[in-house]
Amino acid sequence: MKDTKKLLPIVLVCGGLWGFMEATLGYFLHFLPVGFSGMVMFPIGFYFMFNAFKASGKNSAIFSTALIAAAIKCSDLVLPQSTAIRVLNPAVSILLEALVVFVFVEVYSQKRIYLKSFAMGLGWMLLFVMTQALIFKPAEGLYRMPLAEMLGFIVFNTVVSGLLTGTYLKKPAIFRWQLDSQKLSYVQPAIIIALAVVCELGNSLI
Repeated sequence: MKDTKKLLPIVLVCGGLWGFMEATLGYFLHFLPVGFSGMVMFPIGFYFMFNAFKASGKNSAIFSTALIAAAIKCSDLVLPQSTAIRVLNPAVSILLEALVVFVFVEVYSQKRIYLKSFAMGLGWMLLFVMTQALIFKPAEGLYRMPLAEMLGFIVFNTVVSGLLTGTYLKKPAIFRWQLDSQKLSYVQPAIIIALAVVCELGNSLI
């Protein structure tokens, strides 16, 4: 019970902030050509999941944080013009990110940080493309690109996201964020999540 009380506020804050970033910065990045938003939003998602893991000391915080962010994305399902595929595609992408980060944390060390960061970015991209091609099949997606173009974009995405996450892990002091579960109440995450949901719904109504 004590561990739950420590973990829950942390994942609510991290998941809420991630959902807020998806609904604000992520929304504007999606105006770029298909696939470009992922090379920025994946490192942002990693940042919140990794901080939740560090603050709680529990691997389960990674998936819990992702579930909060995915749930915010799924709030679009209440809108009549939204389709399940359109909403679930990005929500599942968030959960795929959590799966890759969970594996990364299992082998995490300060050795070969950039190599591991590149592997993490590549792993997420491959899972994302396979999920698009085999399950959701959106009208626009990386899986619809010519093979050479798709592979080139995957490599480019892997390098950019790997450099961003690797730099954060190499120089954490630049992006330091202290999460103290003892100072967190449920008020802060409630406000953050509410704002994220409002932004998410607002984007879908525009």
